[in-house]
Amino acid sequence: MFGYKVHNGVDDAHTLIRRMDFTDASVTDTEPADGLIIGDEKAAYGDQAYYTHARHARLKQASIKDRLMHRANKHHPLTPRQKQRNRLISKVRAAVERPFAVFKQRYGMRRLRFFNLATNRTQCMLAGCGYNLQRAAAVLFPKRKPA
Repeated sequence: MFGYKVHNGVDDAHTLIRRMDFTDASVTDTEPADGLIIGDEKAAYGDQAYYTHARHARLKQASIKDRLMHRANKHHPLTPRQKQRNRLISKVRAAVERPFAVFKQRYGMRRLRFFNLATNRTQCMLAGCGYNLQRAAAVLFPKRKPA
């Protein structure tokens, strides 16, 4: 498929973008995942595309809790316990999808305007900076409800 993908490493408490990567659509989701992990996280959450045994071992070695959703395959279906674990992880991941919603709804980035990777990457990085500034202001100066 033609197009591009944005990969974000997001703080789940404040939904600030910590790391960002931009690739063309031919790159699988699991390839840029290691670059999104900084190393000071307590836990790493991700969907089924990000789970690999090697990544699980690296997270364990770095003392980061592995909260990547497990993936079923033809020969090994998910156990009921793995399905329950995936449901619990998806509740946290839902909040981390917020930057993508803001990019699409507020910044008009459902489709990108340019035809080359570098220009689209720049546009997405600037959108990520704008998103972080907006979120930082909301975190630092929360609106108080009148009494």
